[in-house]
Amino acid sequence: MQSHLTESLAQKRHLADLGLAVSKVNHDLRNLLASAQLFSDRIAALPDPAVQRFAPKLIATLGRAIDYCQTTLTYGRAREREPQRRLVDLARICHEVADVLGLEQHATIVFDNRIEANFEVDADPDQLFRALLNLCRNAVQAMDGEGDPAVVRRLFIEARREGSVVVIRVCDTGPGVSAKARQHLFQAFQGGVRPGGAGLGLAITAEIVRAHGGAIALLDQSAPGAVFEISLPDRPIAFDLAARARVG
Repeated sequence: MQSHLTESLAQKRHLADLGLAVSKVNHDLRNLLASAQLFSDRIAALPDPAVQRFAPKLIATLGRAIDYCQTTLTYGRAREREPQRRLVDLARICHEVADVLGLEQHATIVFDNRIEANFEVDADPDQLFRALLNLCRNAVQAMDGEGDPAVVRRLFIEARREGSVVVIRVCDTGPGVSAKARQHLFQAFQGGVRPGGAGLGLAITAEIVRAHGGAIALLDQSAPGAVFEISLPDRPIAFDLAARARVG
């Protein structure tokens, strides 16, 4: 018991030190990103057509990163802000995720956005983007580790609506998730799905989904690869507001 308590205290001290380190890195990173955003604003003013095409995407990405840094004070207190939910175009968000990961021009991975046009989700657009980005990045990293050129590398996203719930699936043809990784899949520093990974992406994604009142799971399947399923319910509408809306 004494050995267990000593180990537990050592781990807590380590996490406290890590929290302080993260807060310092976060502070400096936020300043660096803000400077990069200023340079990007200047670049956006150039008349070159290629610059006009890519600069807004670069600025938007930097803006997301700065916003995330600003909401992170220390590791121990880092929590997702309450979702600022809107009706968002899921196909467009998936396209942005693919754009950030360079999937449209990827040399070995085929990306398939199977979301129907104008498919709407009631969610925080930035948080949903980050959740899907984390899942897709994990899939890309898993498939990039394959050395055999004959191996099929495919990543696709699909969605359907079941009443007031939207079900989103991120599917890949990678090596899948090991039994060991499944034991602590959505726990930070314990649920990494690839060698050297800390599992933070999955932990953050799970926190975002839970903040929306939803659920995330790794589906069991006989086919190759991994399938992560996110279920996001629409916001509940108060009865009195719904009644007034019908009267109006």
